[in-house]
Amino acid sequence: MVPERQRDARLRELLALSEGDDHLSTAHLSRGLGELARQARVVRHALATPLSYWDNPLAPETPWGRRARCDAYDRAIGEARRALWEWLLLFRWLDERERLVLLGLGLSPAPFYAALFRPGVFDRSDDLWEEVLYPEAPDVAHVFAELRRTMIALRTFEATLLARVTDPYRR
Repeated sequence: MVPERQRDARLRELLALSEGDDHLSTAHLSRGLGELARQARVVRHALATPLSYWDNPLAPETPWGRRARCDAYDRAIGEARRALWEWLLLFRWLDERERLVLLGLGLSPAPFYAALFRPGVFDRSDDLWEEVLYPEAPDVAHVFAELRRTMIALRTFEATLLARVTDPYRR
């Protein structure tokens, strides 16, 4: 497949994974669980963004152009990492009853912590202060696979949480 077609197919898939029913109600959930479900959508949108900034140019680029492209990607991947980290912090604010509900549904933050710390996804360099003219390019296929996996897990988490109905008249 041509690199442009691969890139476009990846972007279409990530955008499809980031979309969802924004009008779904969280009224049947507690305040903490409702916020967790709403923020899962936000994180999915943030995870879809970084690869849209990593375009392979059609013509040879200048070192400054490459630096600008890498900086835009770095900012986007940093925002995605921050969004996932802030979402994971919401778990700490849940009360015991809400944690038991998640446990009963088989939901855990463990796979998301694993995704956050998986090497080669949310990081670009070992040295954050390194200023090189030609920064190392991310492994786009690896980043795409991991972002995709995390977005699917977030969508499943959200759907499971929203499908939880305690009121028999809401079915």
